[in-house]
Amino acid sequence: MSRDSEFIAYMRAFEASTKHVGACVACQNDQPCTTGAPIHAVFIARQDAWTKRVRAGRKQP
Repeated sequence: MSRDSEFIAYMRAFEASTKHVGACVACQNDQPCTTGAPIHAVFIARQDAWTKRVRAGRKQP
């Protein structure tokens, strides 16, 4: 996955997660629902991958 496509996937996952939270009363009250759990998990995974890549890039000369 290219750096750009990885970032786009991360932003799409962020959008899906925030869109779900905006429409889900349970998630708004910090009580994740069964529908939101996988959406949020994908976002966290994409965020972690992006953060790891950015941090690794900083170590490059």
